[in-house]
Amino acid sequence: MEVGPISAFDGFPVWYKDENGLRLQLNVDPNDPYSGITPADLPNQTLPVSFPDNYPGEAFYYLAEAEMETGTGERARLVLALEAAFVNEVPREGEQIVFGRVRIRVDGLQPNEQYVVTHPYGVDTFIAEPDGDGFGEINFTEDIGGLDGGDFELATTSRIDPFLQWDPDVAPQAPVGYIGDPNVLHPVIGSVLIDRFGEPQNIFRIEGPGIGIGSDYRATTPGLDPDHAIETRDFSILGKISTISGVDVERATYTQSSLTGGTIDVFASSDVGPQQIMVSGEGFNPTIMQGENGLYFARVTYTGENHPPTITVTNISDNPPSIKEIVPVDFISGTVVYDNNTQMLTTEVTTSDSIHPVDLFIVDFGQGELPIPPDGLLTMSLINVPADVTIQSSAGGTVTIPVTVVGSSDDPIGVSANAGPDQTVIFGASVTLNGTNSRGPITAFQWVQLSGTPVTLVNADTETPSFIAPETVSNLVFELTVEGVGGPSTDRVTIQVIESAPLPIANAGPDQTVQQGASVTLSGSATGQVTTYQWTQLSGPPVQIINANQPTASFIFPRQLAELTFQLTVTGPGGQSTDTTTVTTTLDSLTVTRAEFRTGDTEWRISGTSSVSGPGVTITIYLGNTLGGTVLATVDVDALGEWEYRVEPSTIQPDETRAISIQSSSGGTLINVPINIRQ
Repeated sequence: MEVGPISAFDGFPVWYKDENGLRLQLNVDPNDPYSGITPADLPNQTLPVSFPDNYPGEAFYYLAEAEMETGTGERARLVLALEAAFVNEVPREGEQIVFGRVRIRVDGLQPNEQYVVTHPYGVDTFIAEPDGDGFGEINFTEDIGGLDGGDFELATTSRIDPFLQWDPDVAPQAPVGYIGDPNVLHPVIGSVLIDRFGEPQNIFRIEGPGIGIGSDYRATTPGLDPDHAIETRDFSILGKISTISGVDVERATYTQSSLTGGTIDVFASSDVGPQQIMVSGEGFNPTIMQGENGLYFARVTYTGENHPPTITVTNISDNPPSIKEIVPVDFISGTVVYDNNTQMLTTEVTTSDSIHPVDLFIVDFGQGELPIPPDGLLTMSLINVPADVTIQSSAGGTVTIPVTVVGSSDDPIGVSANAGPDQTVIFGASVTLNGTNSRGPITAFQWVQLSGTPVTLVNADTETPSFIAPETVSNLVFELTVEGVGGPSTDRVTIQVIESAPLPIANAGPDQTVQQGASVTLSGSATGQVTTYQWTQLSGPPVQIINANQPTASFIFPRQLAELTFQLTVTGPGGQSTDTTTVTTTLDSLTVTRAEFRTGDTEWRISGTSSVSGPGVTITIYLGNTLGGTVLATVDVDALGEWEYRVEPSTIQPDETRAISIQSSSGGTLINVPINIRQ
């Protein structure tokens, strides 16, 4: 599948084209009976469609749906779509999204049994999940596209390709300019997959235990048991064939070296095939761009002291013509070179406008905006070298230039000895020296005693030799030597031997109450002589303790209602002691920003916020004015603290209270929230 140019009207692609070359456009005309859009989908039904003020929250390039009834009288529904929508459901510039959707919803099944669903874009196998009423259900949605805004290419990686369309061998024919009438069920063609019976998968079929018994959709395909299979070849199809190719302007840069005028280089793109694309503007005559295979170029000469403020690129092959306006900017060229020997970064750039005063500056590599002198040459001393440098111009131009590196290679790391921290021990203690923090490509360790009462080192040629402290007050000095590249390297450590020491007393600090997801500081201390601190967790959901071997440690409180207990252990020459502290949390604060049920398509739309953001936080939605009602759904809270439940069709309707209640896994609750019920 391919994606077309971006529409100047609404910021969505003009079309998507499947592997057969069929192009479909976005259709948001509420007066078109084949668009799937009605005036009720607009904020103001009396005004024409405009973006973003009077625009539908969702629309379709393509929509194919099929429905059946199971033997229990429940609905089985298949939705195949290429849908246009918005990140937060409200039309806003920069939040346009397009995604390919495969949705399968089936109720009234046998719970925990396997069902196989065959459709034009694949074969999917499910285990029916218990629905709480003694039946099983399938509730599957696959949305693939740029769901954070833009990235329209991502929708082309979905399964929605090629598009289905009405079978032309079956009357009636599709309306002219459309692939079908969504208001009329009709057999379709277009699937490139072949089922196990050797037939194209232009079908919606479900196979599973007892699904066909009592159903009007019992399978008729030879080789299938109709008691255990239902199928239909009739689909509702929506899609308007695109009659325009559109146009995108990739670049428009001007060059001026005279007060009498200059040139503009224009680069544009459109669909493949013959296109007539024209560029026009002040100071030059309209010009047809040259090119083929979707890429077009023109160099035009303009007159006057200044370049045209805007130029217009028009695909005059389209009916109506597709138009894009763009502001010409200057073209920046040059080089950026880093000398590894002198650690100097040299930027040398020029602008295509040599007549007007143009300021150039560097951006986006941690140095702020750095002005470039008028001669275009800037040299600076730099240790943190960027991979590329972005240059911007006061005339609108911008360019990102990769950094070219010259000079000698860096030397490899050398060995570095680390004999560990000084220690204080008592008579007769077993002492271990610690060289494990030594660095580099070490080939050998060697410890020697330099001063103090002589002791016998065990394993003196390893990282961690040991000895028994003498029973005399003394300062013992040891030296570690490591061999390797760049070596040898040495370091020293002092071990103070004392006769005795009091027991150190640990203090883990006061108990705390914090917010879920907050960073928590454990402030420990001790009286007496201490050589090591160690924090451990005794209870509660496991967390990662940062700086667990320091008096002050920290961790992130889990996003749940919990109580955590920590123990501080302090060790010194006189022995070891412990103390504990407890950290608890508060409930999260909840809001409901929408609670809506649409009776026409039995759709729920419920959304809100939590003061504790995800991941790991869930919201359970109950029908009714208490937390004891039927569970409607459990949904996740996202990284911004927002949550949403949106499902259609739903077999669950609002109860007589016309309210919902919600409870968070982080403890917060909201009771008796009114439901807005609309058509």
